[in-house]
Amino acid sequence: MGRKILIIVLVLFLAFLAGAVFYAYKNLQPVNVAGTGDTVLFKVENGESLFSVIDRLEEAGLIPDGTVLKIYIKFFHAPIIKSGNYTVSGDLSPLEILDLFEQGIQELIKVTIPEGLTSRQIASILKEAGIIVSEEEFLDLVGSPEFAASLGVVSPSLEGYLFPDTYRFQENFPSEKVLSHLVATFFDNLGEIYPYYKEFSDEKMMEKVILASIIEKEYRVGREAPLIASVFYNRLKIGMPLQSCATVIYVLTEELGKPHPDRIFLRDLEVESPFNTYFNPALPPAPIANPGYVALNAAFNPAQTDYLFFVVENAAQGTHTFTSNLSDHNQARQLYLEGFRSK
Repeated sequence: MGRKILIIVLVLFLAFLAGAVFYAYKNLQPVNVAGTGDTVLFKVENGESLFSVIDRLEEAGLIPDGTVLKIYIKFFHAPIIKSGNYTVSGDLSPLEILDLFEQGIQELIKVTIPEGLTSRQIASILKEAGIIVSEEEFLDLVGSPEFAASLGVVSPSLEGYLFPDTYRFQENFPSEKVLSHLVATFFDNLGEIYPYYKEFSDEKMMEKVILASIIEKEYRVGREAPLIASVFYNRLKIGMPLQSCATVIYVLTEELGKPHPDRIFLRDLEVESPFNTYFNPALPPAPIANPGYVALNAAFNPAQTDYLFFVVENAAQGTHTFTSNLSDHNQARQLYLEGFRSK
């Protein structure tokens, strides 16, 4: 009689064990076994506990049973998860989801940096997107000659070397890694534009990046960028001031902290600053913006002309009239003014 009871108890135990194993197995499978689950953006908060994350996964319907998963990791493997944004699908098993968090394979944040922005403006965009934590830290690195040198830039700052493009970064990504990628992208593109740029001296390289930054702020129609570059190079050859309004705007907005002006007055042209190319007959001491591909290409591959002047021809289209002497320039300017007044 005792033996029969023992057998019955053993059978019941084995049945219970098999049921428990089956239940655990079933609840460690994806909630959408057929592979039809939609993706969900799931955020693991900084410092959040593993059990808290599991609870929220269950609440979101991304795992079948959080308790089973907690028991499993207690006996087998408790992953060290990384905070961040993740794309999670019900097609993934609970263990695959935790593996995703452990490896830190995050959903990347897409951000577009337009051409012609200053580093300060770029920092603001990155901070707003949640890519960097501190604008101040970002700008401190931009202004560090030692950090610039570590990235192959011989310059007091990285201004001018942060290539405008569309990027994807993790949330709260280290500023030094963001800057490293932007600068690497700059040199990748420059290598396509002018493969022999490494032959330039540090001074020559800086001259071209400064000019590219000014061209970036002056052109509106891409085909005119090399012509604008030729005007500036021709002026530099004969010691003629560049007289770029873009540099005056830089002084007003970046150095003096004023709003972007709707128009420039004569008094603005007289503001004393090494960046004001009406006041300073030489190049500015540093780039006034971060140029894109078109402006860099124009600075490194300028058109060969004898132009010394350009003036707006069609403001709506952004085109200019290019001339080689002051008389023709004044005539082109007068034609534009007469057309403007007649509207």
